[in-house]
Amino acid sequence: MITTCEVENRTDYSEIDSRGFLLIRSFLNEDQIQRLQTDFEAAPLEVNANYSVRRISAAVQETLQGQLDTVNQRIAAESSVRVDLLNDGVYFATYSEKSTLTSLRPGPQQFPWHQDHETYWLWNDMRNYLNFYLPIVKPVVEKSNLTVVPFDRFEQRVPDLHRKMIGRGASRVLPSGKSWIIKDDDQGGKIGRLPFDPSEIEETPQLRAGDLLVLRGDIIHRTQDASTRRVAASFRYINSETIVPRTSLSRGSVAKALMMLNARYLFEPAFELFDQSAATELTAGKLDAHLKRVMLERREGTQSANSGRLAFLSRLLSEKLRRR
Repeated sequence: MITTCEVENRTDYSEIDSRGFLLIRSFLNEDQIQRLQTDFEAAPLEVNANYSVRRISAAVQETLQGQLDTVNQRIAAESSVRVDLLNDGVYFATYSEKSTLTSLRPGPQQFPWHQDHETYWLWNDMRNYLNFYLPIVKPVVEKSNLTVVPFDRFEQRVPDLHRKMIGRGASRVLPSGKSWIIKDDDQGGKIGRLPFDPSEIEETPQLRAGDLLVLRGDIIHRTQDASTRRVAASFRYINSETIVPRTSLSRGSVAKALMMLNARYLFEPAFELFDQSAATELTAGKLDAHLKRVMLERREGTQSANSGRLAFLSRLLSEKLRRR
């Protein structure tokens, strides 16, 4: 029988640089999986209209943080990636219980090829950003996994375009005639064109409940399928010293404005902290602490919920005008 320790000893942590992801089998034990399942069932739906998600409780995050930090230490020792702060933990399921931007009605929720959006706009650095993805309900090993475009395969086919994608986020890969375009949802327009279907170079790790898939923030990925009711916990780590410019929040495309509007519970407190500090830039650590404090106060009822859609759009327009 192969033990978890033996599997970890075979893990090449430098692959987070060369491939953009790495896999550790049997990272969670049965008790930990059960605790996460119970926590998921008790968690309310997040107020995010971009997709359906539930937040992992602070108590459960705390029980796993030491285990996750150990992986971060190995990654730091064997790669260029540096993260040191557990920013957030959420549950993603292949079934949406509400209408969202990615699921127009309750039902299957499947994400197409993309790099993560909101996290790029908040933290401004997807190279030093890690997603610890852990299935906790996984009915079929071969289905409803995450499919990725490995860095090495991407670089081999389109080296110039690969260099453009490193460190960034907020893109989608969409079919366009006989080719595919990489759409820039940050500034608008397109980043480049692929003369091949991304599925030609994709890779789909076959995950069981409790396996750990670590993803860099700048890797292109998608949901394999939504044919089973899979639930995964996702823990997000950032570098606390990353510099977040105020302008990185407000500038950009119509698509960015729409997604920020749908997740204004994240972005409105960020603008408020810039107002309070009169700063043009903040460290990610300071911004993270403020966001966590606001979320806690809202849960406790000591701070009101985010403003309405028109009020936030007015704020966003003011920010855009302010930059001019």
